Amino acid sequence: MLRKNIYLVIVLLLGYQVVMDAQDIHFSQFFNSPLNLNPALAGKFNGNTRVHANYRSQWSSVPVDYLSADVGIDFNFAKAGKKNALGLGALINYDKAGDLSLNMTGLNGFVSYAIAISDNKSLTPGLNVSFAQRQYEVGAVRSGNQWNGVAYDPTIAPEFVGADQASYFDVGVGLNYRGQKHIRKFLDVGVGLYHLIQPTDSFGDSASAEDVNRPMRLTLYAMLNQQLSNKLDLLVNVMHQRQEPYRETVLNAQGKIYMGKNLDKALFLGLGYRLQDAWYPMIGIEVGRLYGAFSYDFNISDFDIATGGNGGPELTLRYIFSKIPDGIYKPCLIY
Repeated sequence: MLRKNIYLVIVLLLGYQVVMDAQDIHFSQFFNSPLNLNPALAGKFNGNTRVHANYRSQWSSVPVDYLSADVGIDFNFAKAGKKNALGLGALINYDKAGDLSLNMTGLNGFVSYAIAISDNKSLTPGLNVSFAQRQYEVGAVRSGNQWNGVAYDPTIAPEFVGADQASYFDVGVGLNYRGQKHIRKFLDVGVGLYHLIQPTDSFGDSASAEDVNRPMRLTLYAMLNQQLSNKLDLLVNVMHQRQEPYRETVLNAQGKIYMGKNLDKALFLGLGYRLQDAWYPMIGIEVGRLYGAFSYDFNISDFDIATGGNGGPELTLRYIFSKIPDGIYKPCLIY
């Protein structure tokens, strides 16, 4: 019991420290949040318009829990007969943590341009411009001066810990390589770099506070879709990212089982592993252009003494709009 209480105290201290030093939003299903992975993935999909949403709840069993979510849309402006293509996107990120409800809302815009280097290979640079605001609930602050020698006294005003909000503009870049033989056989390999200008990320006033810069985030990844048979694909996703002092490596593999007479439905069964932190099973379903997936993290790090091994659930929803290109083959109006 004592050991568990010690861990909870450490978590509370970390929750306070995050006011000064923060990690970017991240998902176990990183491959289902492409705009957070790399600006160059804007518009990089088979279709015309993609909308998606992700939700993650982490460590709800301990005082400093995390909630993360995003909602995004991106557009693929590829045209028949043309090899190069413009991509545009927009994304809203939101996360909240701890007793102070420390939260961040980020508004992001993306532009990419796919450059064909052969009939089935392309190289895509991308750019991200963003505005973010962080804030916390001042009324929830509890500080040491509120100890009156006997007990905590809420009638004593807490110490000033900084302004209740801070905001900044930011820039990110990325590069993605895609090799695609057909719709069920392709590979993406890329690198994303966020927070190029390392904006000041502090709640203190500029006259007295030490500048705290949001560190750059480097993301490396590979995502493979390989057809194994008429009704089975193998999906393999690998990601490593660094954002001082944080490190994260996530591995994921899934089987995509096609169903229905026209193979227009599919079941996804997969397993993921975040090195030295957690593993997670996942299940997904695709019906036409609608896709949904659910996963659950099971914590295996030393922190599991506080979490009981329960990391938390994650949910993804996605829909892709796709126009049928004009050509000599027209869809039959009867069917």
